[in-house]
Amino acid sequence: EAAVLECIPYVRAGDLFDPATNFGPLNSRVHLDKVEAYVKHGIEVDKARLLCGGVGRPEGVPEPLSTGFWIRPTVFTDCTDNMRIVKEEIFGPVMSILAYDTVDEAVERANATELGLAAGVFGSDINQCHQVVARLEAGITWINTWGESPAEMAVGGWKQSGIGVENGHKGLEAWVQNKSTLVEMGGKVPTVFAKI
Repeated sequence: EAAVLECIPYVRAGDLFDPATNFGPLNSRVHLDKVEAYVKHGIEVDKARLLCGGVGRPEGVPEPLSTGFWIRPTVFTDCTDNMRIVKEEIFGPVMSILAYDTVDEAVERANATELGLAAGVFGSDINQCHQVVARLEAGITWINTWGESPAEMAVGGWKQSGIGVENGHKGLEAWVQNKSTLVEMGGKVPTVFAKI
């Protein structure tokens, strides 16, 4: 919890054309309403402990941008596997912290879901991080970072998190048709068609 709270002051909400900004609004009123409903559910129904954030505009949003679809970066703790805010894809700046005793337990619980879009592992032993990522049932994984996906990195969900792939060579394959053409340039080719 403390490590997450240390990162919150580095969240800079604002104009996404400003290079200093690293946090922007959601894309629509419908999207905002959905994420706010999850946050309220986490507090009122799931009874998770709100560590920081919640419904409302983050601090530091310049006035001209204040009418955007803003929600504060939100972190819940004291979460359990059966909570809605843990089990479903929120697609908003909401994190749920769940305690675990062993890496095997963490992997087993992470995989015991119908969803498999993304997973992240943080640690100082990079070999162990790679071993854990290899066991996670998710279409995109990160080690010691979260949410970055450059255009050359294929992204696709596993399980109920979607079908198909975006980005990278795999993503391009969905938009092209393969055509192979071989042209005989007059040399002798020992095939059945050599006499034609």
